[in-house]
Amino acid sequence: MKRWTLGAMLLTVACNAPIEADEEVQESSQESPLVPGVPCADGSMEQIFSGGMAGCAGAVPWSNRASLCAAGFRPATAREWDTLFNGLAPAHNYWTNDDLRYTGASGACSVTYVSGTACPAGQPMRVCTASGNDAEGNQCNWKGCGLLANSPNRFFGGCAGNNTAGTLCVPRGCADGTIEQTFSRGMVGCAGGMTWANRAALCGPGYRVATAAEWVNLRGATAPTHHYWTSDDLKYTGTSTACFVSTTSGTACPAGSPMRVCKAAGADPEGNTCNWGHCGYNALPPPNAYFGGCAGNPTAGSLCIPTSGCADGTVEQVFTNNLVGCGGAVTWPNRDTLCAPGWSASAATTWTGQHGSAAPLFNYWTGDNLRYLGSGSNSCAVSTTSGTACTTNQPMRLCTPGGTDAFGNQCNWTHCGYQTNTPDHFFGGCNGNQFAGTLCRR
Repeated sequence: MKRWTLGAMLLTVACNAPIEADEEVQESSQESPLVPGVPCADGSMEQIFSGGMAGCAGAVPWSNRASLCAAGFRPATAREWDTLFNGLAPAHNYWTNDDLRYTGASGACSVTYVSGTACPAGQPMRVCTASGNDAEGNQCNWKGCGLLANSPNRFFGGCAGNNTAGTLCVPRGCADGTIEQTFSRGMVGCAGGMTWANRAALCGPGYRVATAAEWVNLRGATAPTHHYWTSDDLKYTGTSTACFVSTTSGTACPAGSPMRVCKAAGADPEGNTCNWGHCGYNALPPPNAYFGGCAGNPTAGSLCIPTSGCADGTVEQVFTNNLVGCGGAVTWPNRDTLCAPGWSASAATTWTGQHGSAAPLFNYWTGDNLRYLGSGSNSCAVSTTSGTACTTNQPMRLCTPGGTDAFGNQCNWTHCGYQTNTPDHFFGGCNGNQFAGTLCRR
């Protein structure tokens, strides 16, 4: 199984002395197909970009794009490509997960989500080599296109008559594509043998290392099966048989070796150890919060949790109490696909209670199949129970003040209230407006 490990580990443990370690990060070799943690389903990795995104060569139709990604990986979005390719040109033609349209002409073009011209069904714009051709026989008759603007060039192209491509794949949760444990609200356990300083390297795109408090609140009744770092430099109080950890009080461990989450007993499958265990959080057990460590135990895996609430690791707007706006252009049945694991489309009432005076910067679906009341923009309201239903899968939603957004989503009604015309809660829509981003809540 693929794991992130530390090479040439040299440990010096003394009373209250820092632990010295060579922190060079290495990856175990990948030579056989279908190895867990390899991004591509056939065990290959044609290209590796930043954030764990990989280019998986192949020649499959868009409908089968996910088949080229290994377990633990999914097709990347166009925005993830834009964020993670880091200037590296594609060596193969790759599908993204978006049904991309086009504007312009080859060499002076852009791909879009809603506006522009749709390609033939199953042949959306994609990421293309500079020549448009690749070793697998895939072709792009347009190339050199940007994302939402002609420049800078983001290597998009396609579309009509170009039926196949490889796929860009990104990990789900853990940087190596494996997830050892799943907890509530999207928190995952990512096994490994990493120093505390490099703990974030085990988390995939759109994930960060969880805090100790998040571990306590989200693990439920699940015990750890591996040793995991949290993001906190935890101190300890007590003895090896009666202890608790804290971020503020107690005795500090040697530098780079704070208390962490530990499995019930012994070393974990990656060889990490905890000389103390079964410690509580801010108080002596019960309950046992599975904290332990510290001196002489320099490596562990990491607990990772979604960073932003949006599936592509970005966030367009942050509101209060874990409410975020995730820009995109998806149909209402697919609204949750824009939300990170552990997040889902928010109820309209959550928006009305939390947005204050903030207006949406993008058009966002809520989780409700909203109806409309009134006569038009600025004189309207939405409701989950009364009023007129919109066309199927085109309910009222949150809309920018002008009705359109950067993704090309549109609202023909705007500035509607909730249940009553006033106050304005920025609802709108509905018929003929098929796409939007999503308001996501954890």
